[in-house]
Amino acid sequence: MAHAGPRTTRLWELMREPASDPNFRKLLGFLASWQFAVNLATPFFTVYLVRQLGYSMPVVMALAIASQLANAFALRSWGVLSDRFSNKSVLLVAAPAYIACIAAMAVASQIDHDGAQLVFLIGLHLLMGSSVAGVTLATTNIGLKLSPRGMASSYIASTAVVTALAAGAAPVIGGLFADFFANRRFELVIRWTNPEGVFAFLPLKLGNWDFYFLISGVLGLYALHRLGPISEAGEIAQRDMVRHVLVQARSSVHAFSTVTGFRALTEMPGSIVREFRVRRRFARRHALRMFDE
Repeated sequence: MAHAGPRTTRLWELMREPASDPNFRKLLGFLASWQFAVNLATPFFTVYLVRQLGYSMPVVMALAIASQLANAFALRSWGVLSDRFSNKSVLLVAAPAYIACIAAMAVASQIDHDGAQLVFLIGLHLLMGSSVAGVTLATTNIGLKLSPRGMASSYIASTAVVTALAAGAAPVIGGLFADFFANRRFELVIRWTNPEGVFAFLPLKLGNWDFYFLISGVLGLYALHRLGPISEAGEIAQRDMVRHVLVQARSSVHAFSTVTGFRALTEMPGSIVREFRVRRRFARRHALRMFDE
């Protein structure tokens, strides 16, 4: 506890310089709103799948594994696109896709057929894992890219503090409103009545955790609005970036369609994970060493 005071003072000294950078302040605003929007809903995915949809834990774990595999496969492709264009261009595609996946979790409760519902959740988790890989990679790189030479440690510390505060506060606030939303339901039904009978179209029934996903989607749109003012060299239009993402995905599928490609497909996830862990460990040690100095 004797070292808590000096370390806290040192932390604020490290954050003082990034706070004076207008472009980096915009990035911190985006990160805070983004982490709050995402973590308002994602911690409750397991509860939603088990309690509201009635799936067993093995199924939930299988969906999580599918999401992580998609994350590992997509990580290198996002890296190629961020190196070729810019990290903001990657965020303009990956972040809206991830937010759309969170909001689309509420659609799963509207599907009555069990098989169709499971297929929908599998596809959603695959897309979610792929998109969050791009968001994680781009937000980390853009923070490093916007930091001046020799000031990377202070900029990393600033993004880490803002991210931790927003990501920690969101599930706490969400948990406080759990009982409130548990006793509320919203239903919207369009009926057509004729002499032959009554027909219902697009019945919408939202309850409990569905509200979290939709609120998270709305907050995610606000976070994307905060991303707009951030400037980065090399960024391209969102439409052009989407086209390059589709081309990259198509070329990856063709590359893995051969026997050699299938062998690379089985070897690539492990190497990506190891490479990512080594880089993250090196960055953490470097930041701690600069912090101690």
